[in-house]
Amino acid sequence: MKKFVLAALILGALTAPQAFAADYAAQEAQAIRNQQAEIRAGVEARSGRYKDMSGETRATLLTKQSEVLRTLEGKQSTAELTEQQKIDVFNSLEWIEAAINNADDERLVCERRAVLGSNRKERVCRTASQMRAERELARRQIEQQKGGDFGRD
Repeated sequence: MKKFVLAALILGALTAPQAFAADYAAQEAQAIRNQQAEIRAGVEARSGRYKDMSGETRATLLTKQSEVLRTLEGKQSTAELTEQQKIDVFNSLEWIEAAINNADDERLVCERRAVLGSNRKERVCRTASQMRAERELARRQIEQQKGGDFGRD
C-alpha cells in the first residue's frame, strides 16, 4: 500500500500541471521529506521491517536518501526541479522503496532519451527486470552474430 501511495505521490508531483496551487505541490515535497525522515529513523534504529536489511543496502539507502533530500533542499515544490532532477529523485525513491520491500525487480527506472529524428527528448520508464531482460536479449543476439549466425538459413 505504501508503495502505491509513494508511486502516486511521485507521479502526481512529476506530472501535476502548474494550475495546481503551490500549496498542493509544497505538500507533496514536504510529504517526501516526512516519509524519508520516517524511513531514515527506522533504518538507523534497525527496527521493524529494517532490522534484517544488510549493511550494504542500509548504507546505499541512506546515501540515496541524502541525495534526494539535498535535491529537494530549498525547494517548495517538485515543479522547481529540472527534468533530470525529477528523474533522479524518482529513480532514487523507487530504489529506496524496492530495497525496503525486497523487490528490486519491480523497481521502476526512468531515463530521458532523444527521439529519433528529433531534438526533443522523452521519458522512458521500465522495471529493472524489463531492463535486465532487454540487456540479456541484446547480449544473446551479439553472441549469435559473433558465432557466424547472421540470420541466414
